[in-house]
Amino acid sequence: MVRFLKGNAAITAVNFKFRGYKIWPGAYRTDVADAIARGDIKIGSAVNRNAAASYRQDQDRLEIAPTANFSSTHDQGLILHECTHAILDMRAIGTHSGFEDEAVAYLAQAFFLTQTLGDARATPDIPVPLSENTKNGSGIYQEAKRIAAKALRTGTYGIEEKDAANLVLLVTRHPHYQDAGEYPSNRFRRTFLNNLVR
Repeated sequence: MVRFLKGNAAITAVNFKFRGYKIWPGAYRTDVADAIARGDIKIGSAVNRNAAASYRQDQDRLEIAPTANFSSTHDQGLILHECTHAILDMRAIGTHSGFEDEAVAYLAQAFFLTQTLGDARATPDIPVPLSENTKNGSGIYQEAKRIAAKALRTGTYGIEEKDAANLVLLVTRHPHYQDAGEYPSNRFRRTFLNNLVR
């Protein structure tokens, strides 16, 4: 895991500002990788079915499925998505929008995959409507990819508010995220019970 975060070249492209959230390569290569190496973030394998990875803010646990394949670009993107949740947790910004947190993670995943696949120029700049917000989440990812591709093509750091708003709306209206109203961000300050189960 640490080797992936420190050594994957495409992580260099994951550098953007989305509303008040800033994501940059060193947050993965240094902050998350070093937190894993120190044990501040614990690696586990208790992942929901059909997921390559998940992050538990309450326990500071990065769950990696035993079936996750680090040579698979798709799985690398999902793992990076979860590492983005860890970055936002480490910022200690307090309780914040879970919908925005998910949007930032999808966008980071899209920057990574667009850079890896080298298809920024081929990605159309057509916003995804709510009607295409499919059950499997492909509408959310498609919109994140559109935004990431546009930023990579133009060298833009700050994501335009109209794009941010549409991505957050897609996350908010998706059934999988209907209970994601608020996420904690407390930089490894766990309750006594969460320390026990960790």
